[in-house]
Amino acid sequence: MRVQRIIVPTAITLFWLIMMGLLVRNHVLPRPTAADSLEINPALLTERWEDYEEWMNLTVGGRSEGVSYTSICQLPQGEGYIAANRVRLALDLLGQRHDFRLQTVAALDSLFRLERAAAQVSLDESRLRFEALAEGLNFFYRLEYEGQSRVGSSRLDKPISLLEAVRPLLARRLDLAVGAVYRLPVLDSTWSLRQGWAEVRVEAHERVRVAGKPTGAYRLVFQLGPFSSTTWVTRRGEVLRREFANNIVMERTEREDARKRFPGIDDPIEMPKVERSDFRRKTTDGSAPDEEIGPLNLLGQILLKAGNPR
Repeated sequence: MRVQRIIVPTAITLFWLIMMGLLVRNHVLPRPTAADSLEINPALLTERWEDYEEWMNLTVGGRSEGVSYTSICQLPQGEGYIAANRVRLALDLLGQRHDFRLQTVAALDSLFRLERAAAQVSLDESRLRFEALAEGLNFFYRLEYEGQSRVGSSRLDKPISLLEAVRPLLARRLDLAVGAVYRLPVLDSTWSLRQGWAEVRVEAHERVRVAGKPTGAYRLVFQLGPFSSTTWVTRRGEVLRREFANNIVMERTEREDARKRFPGIDDPIEMPKVERSDFRRKTTDGSAPDEEIGPLNLLGQILLKAGNPR
């Protein structure tokens, strides 16, 4: 009985100290800044290469509505890599059905640097097409949306990679530690259509529930300009869950389930021919969009209309 009187208060005190330590670490201590971040060479992510596949169930507002499939494959003789992503989403909002389809594909060289990328998006009757080309430090892009076209180019600080290609590989190749911050130049040809420096913060190691099962995972926050998403990965680099704006969530699922719900979700995607001459033509018809348009923006517009019907 005396031993119990000693052990119980001691355990409570230790628990309190641990919780206070976590509270101070997460909410009081200064957060890492860009100056503290470690710049990652994308070529490091290709060591001990294995082709990658990712199958995710997609929910909007807690309702299972679609699936996402991602693949990253090495070309024969190590000539480079092909990264592809497909998203299929069927939304039923206020008695109206909305069909969202996204298809992206990109070619990367042997050092995991972007060469070409293309994206096609459809939401009901709306169509969006995006193409990009990287030649050394020269970056060219073309965006076509609702009959309008915008062509642009810029000078890069460094050769860029692809966000959806480096995202799942970071946890597989790096020894993650809570508080670490990484950065690397990328193009997001899937969700935001932005190019710039992506910052990856390892915010915590916690338990996340996927398919009713709690699992220990690192919480990573990816930031590219104003675009932010959160990913939970295991110590082995297995992606369990992803969260985006507008209450859009992805969770790991099985290949057979995804194929059954959306046949053809993993059909091969052919890399379109994207050449420099494509970005010299005068293709502007009317004024270009005032704001940057991306697939996540299109989904957000539908959800906003559903939440604020006229």
